Amino acid sequence: MSEGTDFTTTGVSRFPDRDLGVKRFRCEVGVPLAEQKELGHNRWHPDIPPLVEVGLGEELILECGGYDDYQLQDDDDPRDIQNFDLFRTHPLTGPVRVDGVKPGDLLVVDILDVQPLSGIGYSNILPGMGGPLASWFPEGFKTVWDLHGTSATSRQIPGVAIPAISHPGITGVAPSHDLLRVWNEREDPLIADGLAAPRLDAKDASVLRTLEGEEWERVAATAARTIPPRENGGNMDIKNLSRGSRVFFPVFVEGALFSAGDFHFAEGDGEVTWNAIEMDGVGWFRFSVIKDGMARYGVRTPMFRPSPFDPDFGTRYISFTGLSAAGGEQKYLDTTMAAVQAIEQAIEYLGKFGYTPEQAYTIISVAPCEMHVGGIVDIPNAAVVLKVPLDIFDKDILPRNV
Repeated sequence: MSEGTDFTTTGVSRFPDRDLGVKRFRCEVGVPLAEQKELGHNRWHPDIPPLVEVGLGEELILECGGYDDYQLQDDDDPRDIQNFDLFRTHPLTGPVRVDGVKPGDLLVVDILDVQPLSGIGYSNILPGMGGPLASWFPEGFKTVWDLHGTSATSRQIPGVAIPAISHPGITGVAPSHDLLRVWNEREDPLIADGLAAPRLDAKDASVLRTLEGEEWERVAATAARTIPPRENGGNMDIKNLSRGSRVFFPVFVEGALFSAGDFHFAEGDGEVTWNAIEMDGVGWFRFSVIKDGMARYGVRTPMFRPSPFDPDFGTRYISFTGLSAAGGEQKYLDTTMAAVQAIEQAIEYLGKFGYTPEQAYTIISVAPCEMHVGGIVDIPNAAVVLKVPLDIFDKDILPRNV
């Protein structure tokens, strides 16, 4: 981790006498967070020491390893996804303490830019962690992407080019001690049934920046995993939080303590396999505040203004509909069932054009697909629409008379 004034270090000017003074915190590519722990953390807790303090209106450039913590390799060997250690997800860079921000305020974060770091991405179906269709793929499926700036291609899924809509999957602020207690109380009963991620493991994978010894043990005992989104933001996985977005975070502690990571090159709504095109990345952020914004605007969870730079496919999509009913099965206004029905139909349809179920499921998860709720009032069936962009394929996939 270092700071500097040349273009290769700060990324803000190609001329050494035109550096804009933006601090850049660097991630050493290929090195797990535990070996560069001064950079950040992989759990949420209000007592993690800040990486840096900035003033209102200031900017920062934060580099971060991918969600996998450099466990995945650029090869065709599936052993890295079979032996994946989930306790090491997600390395985050931070926390950033913003001077003058207090509990009850809204921290305003402008996402000025997001770029790849190493240029390699992954979108694996991890065995046992493959989203709503995990049972379809018990062996998993490994996909490696080459990131070309405006698009990504993969040798595992030929004939598809995924346009960039790069964004941090995780942006968030620290919880207060009271909020952290609420999280643990509501999630602990789910852990035994595998419905929430356990906090601790025998390998002590929790990285809490510079904390060590008794302080590490105290904080690690209650620190929250980064896997679910919560009131603080966190793993929201919203593809439209890309460059040009503005996010309004409710603040729970002095200085907000903002962190970011889990960078994605591209993603579809829902991130249905549990992977976008995951990458190590660089985020450029600016910080401001709305005083007493939580009470003034009734904000309990983050709000945002989406990026104005999304890929523009116009009406060039093919859309699949799903219902909360299939055959003899009926559920009441269940949007999850309806979404799964739409995904299953899209996989079967793409199979008619030569894509395996693993390839099709991955495409739906990483391409800028859109998933919308059509209706949740027409009892008993909810309706969900899944839109797949046509122009990512090198062939025509519209249905036609033969």
